[in-house]
Amino acid sequence: MIGTWFANSVSAADNTAAQAVATNFRTWFLILAFVSIGLEFRLTALREAGWRPIAVFASATVVNIGLALALAALLFADFAVS
Repeated sequence: MIGTWFANSVSAADNTAAQAVATNFRTWFLILAFVSIGLEFRLTALREAGWRPIAVFASATVVNIGLALALAALLFADFAVS
């Protein structure tokens, strides 16, 4: 929302600069998200949980990837490479 607001608030001449700023913010927020995930990760808690939660997560990930691939193939079927 902030990026969209910022892009709409600048003039058309400054649109390239606005896109550069928005890309920079997006990159930093993505970095901060992965750092936050890493700070919350505890290997000992994973060992204590056992293999079943890992198997459930892995199988859910495989199903999610399959559904995403099927949806992408459906949505982008008209964008064939020539």
